[in-house]
Amino acid sequence: MGFLGLCLLFVGIALIMNGVAAISKWDARTTAFINLITGGILVIGNFIGIAKTDGAITAEYNNAAAGFLFGFTYIFIAANYLLKLDPRAFGWYSVCVVVFAVISTVVCVQGGAVSLGILWAAWAVLWLEGFLQLSLGMQKLSAIFPALSILEGICATGGPGVLMLFDWWR
Repeated sequence: MGFLGLCLLFVGIALIMNGVAAISKWDARTTAFINLITGGILVIGNFIGIAKTDGAITAEYNNAAAGFLFGFTYIFIAANYLLKLDPRAFGWYSVCVVVFAVISTVVCVQGGAVSLGILWAAWAVLWLEGFLQLSLGMQKLSAIFPALSILEGICATGGPGVLMLFDWWR
């Protein structure tokens, strides 16, 4: 779980920084760099992972798909911050990722990887919040985003990532 741990560590840092930036009312561009670095690690790492596969193991492609979905999330966030894009597009991207996350939750739980299934469920909630707020205009949710982002950055990504890096995650 080394590469997954590395990825989750950086996702956790990005989530925490995005949440703190929202609470502190920082210019969103201040977190663009960590979002780009995080997205880059995930996207480049998963391209390398695909290049190393034998082409027959579906799980390797599933892992790469998950990595790309996470990676492009953070590249998309950075692009929104830097280029002031219409955030509704990211919201619609997020709802597509929610579908993958919910399916991944079910598959993990049914396969006995309950702790990973719980993480997928938590991530689905965060992406769902993005969809509801950005694409459907539920602006009241913007009040919960910073706390949810920090909480997930600690409990659903950064913390598990560190545990995976030290081989303490089961």
